[in-house]
Amino acid sequence: MSHNTQHANVALTRRTALSGVGMAAAALGLSQVSAVTAQEATPSTMASHPIVGVWLNMNATVPPSPSVSIYGADGSFVSVSPVNYKDTERGVVYASDLIGTWEPTGPRSIHLTGISMESDANANFTGTFTLDAYPEVSADGQTWTDDGTQVKATLRDATNTVVTVLGGGGDQPPITPPVMATRMSPGPLVFPPMPETPGNFPGAEPGTPAP
Repeated sequence: MSHNTQHANVALTRRTALSGVGMAAAALGLSQVSAVTAQEATPSTMASHPIVGVWLNMNATVPPSPSVSIYGADGSFVSVSPVNYKDTERGVVYASDLIGTWEPTGPRSIHLTGISMESDANANFTGTFTLDAYPEVSADGQTWTDDGTQVKATLRDATNTVVTVLGGGGDQPPITPPVMATRMSPGPLVFPPMPETPGNFPGAEPGTPAP
């Protein structure tokens, strides 16, 4: 999960969204919500949730790049990724780290919302990228995975006007391929597997270019 919809037309919008998703920590997908809802969440539920900690992600960029995400026991979320990406129309786009919050949706699953600020090569603010994602931690607590089906990307321009919304499930095709993250601990790093390229994941049009 981790920086990279990744404005003027559908093709550009899709490519930019994919870039944003990669930069934003390559968000996770979850198809079911369990009995533990956000309304039932308590400080102890949050602190004991297996998502809490520091995770190493592999972004679905070309070439793939790592990012690090932190899930705090208070529901805070930070994803640190490369500071820029290349857009076919806008050139080099600079993006801040993704900052946001999370809440439990199940014993091992969450809903997170994060936002990053974007600017161009001349340091002009160009808008924001918002990511909604649904990580689910493995039974052993050492990885999380994303099937990409529920990830939603929202782009706003410099006036905070929504430019486009992509993904989010339903009849919308996924905007990110399945991705895995590994829990970080002192010692040698264990990098997660490389994600599939956007052109190979379910819902992508044939020949869809990678961001």
